[in-house]
Amino acid sequence: MRKGFVLLIVIMILGLMGAEFFVMTGISNRIGFQTNRALLEAVRQNMTSSAIAWAKYNVKNGNIKKTGEKIQLDTAGLCTRNSQLNITIEKITHKEVEVSVNTFCTFGGQSLKNSKKYVVSRRQ
Repeated sequence: MRKGFVLLIVIMILGLMGAEFFVMTGISNRIGFQTNRALLEAVRQNMTSSAIAWAKYNVKNGNIKKTGEKIQLDTAGLCTRNSQLNITIEKITHKEVEVSVNTFCTFGGQSLKNSKKYVVSRRQ
């Protein structure tokens, strides 16, 4: 009688542990998804900041002359694999240059694509 009772308790504990592992797996998958999303957001912000810095440098040095020019920047050491960073010169005036920054990055089965316009001053 006593051995059967102990065996029943062990089986119940194993069942509870199985349910706990099931719940913990779901939670860890969700946390992993959110972590990958946060990484992609950080990579996007880093690429955008780099593109704006590149545009400021080239505007100050007078390297940007014509509109409609699409420039693809190298992202090899900057972020995740399969990422792209493009700058398009939208408008040039005597005081400022308007650029469009297009970013694309992918990691862990997720991808993030963003396009936004920025204005860079031509003042020295």
